Amino acid sequence: MATLITGVGAVGSHVAQKLQAMGEKLVLYDINPRLEFLRTIFDVDRARVVVGDVNDMALLRATIEAERVERIVHLAGFLTKQLRDKPYAGVQLNILGTASVLETARLAGIRRVIFASTRGVNQLAMRPDANTPLDEDFAMRVLSNRPKTMYELSKLTGEHLGLLYHDAYGLDFVAIRLAGGFGPTPGPPSGLTGTVLRALVYDAALGKPVVIDDPALTYAGRHEFIYFKDDAEAIALACFRDGLKKRVYNIRMGTTYTYLEVAEIVRRIFPDVPVEIRTVSDASMSPGHAPRDDFADTTAAREELGWTPNYALDAGIREWGEWIRRTNSASRP
Repeated sequence: MATLITGVGAVGSHVAQKLQAMGEKLVLYDINPRLEFLRTIFDVDRARVVVGDVNDMALLRATIEAERVERIVHLAGFLTKQLRDKPYAGVQLNILGTASVLETARLAGIRRVIFASTRGVNQLAMRPDANTPLDEDFAMRVLSNRPKTMYELSKLTGEHLGLLYHDAYGLDFVAIRLAGGFGPTPGPPSGLTGTVLRALVYDAALGKPVVIDDPALTYAGRHEFIYFKDDAEAIALACFRDGLKKRVYNIRMGTTYTYLEVAEIVRRIFPDVPVEIRTVSDASMSPGHAPRDDFADTTAAREELGWTPNYALDAGIREWGEWIRRTNSASRP
C-alpha cells in the first residue's frame, strides 16, 4: 500500500522525507516535479513519480489503482501571489482540483485524505478578546468576515468540501491549518512568509551582506512562522492517527515575532554577516486585519494528533542555512 502526495514542493518534499523515513511507499503526483530540488530533501529514486494534473481524474484514478494507494496528502495549489495574478486558474486548481481529488478518492475507496489548509482561514474570525486563543471552530460573520484573498477563499472552501464529503459519503478527511512556513524551496517562494524570510536568510547563509530596502520584504506587527519539517510532522501524523474527532487542526509554533526581532535572530545565527534594515513596512502579513497575535489554539493537534513543534525559529533558520550552503543554490533572483 502507498501514500500519494499531490503537489510535491516545499512542504510536500518534507512530507515525503518524513513518510519515507517511516517506511511508507510514496507516489508523487505533480504537474511539474522539481526532481533536482527533491533529491536534496529525500530519496526520490525510491518513490514513484507521476507527472499529472489533479483535475485529470482518469489519470489520478488509474495511478491510485495501479499503485494501490491508501491515503492522499493533497498539497497541490497556488499560493497568495499566484492566485492574485491568475484568479481563474487558481479557482480551477485550488478549488476544482480539491473537488477532483475528493471525488476520485470517494470513487476509489481511499482510506484517508489529508488537506493542507492555512492559518489564513483563522483571519476570518470575529475578533475575540485579545487573550482568547482561536479554536478551529471559530465564530465569523458570513459577509463581513468573508475571505479577503483568493487564497483564504480557496482553503476555506477546501475545508468545507472535505467535511461535506466526510458527512455525506463517509470519506475520511482531515484538514491541517499550517502557519507561515519557511525552509528549503525549489525556487523563490511565492508565499509572503517565505519571501520575507528568504530575503533575510539566503544571502546571509552564503556569507553575503544583507540589505533590506524594500518595505514589501518586511511586515508590521507580529507574525508566526513554522519550519517545513514541523508542518510535515503534523501531516504525517494525520495520515495514520486513529480516533480523530476535530478533523480540522491548527498547527502553530506558538510564538510570534516582529520583523526586527527576526532580523536580530538572523544576525545572531550569522554573526559575521552584516544585516542592514533600511525600511520596515506599516502593513501586516495578514490581509484585511490589523497586526495582532491571533493566538491559535493547538490543543486538538497536540491531543488528537500527538503533535508538538520541534523547531524554534532560530533552529529552523540555522538548519535552512545549512541546506543553502550544502546545495549551493543559485543566487536569489
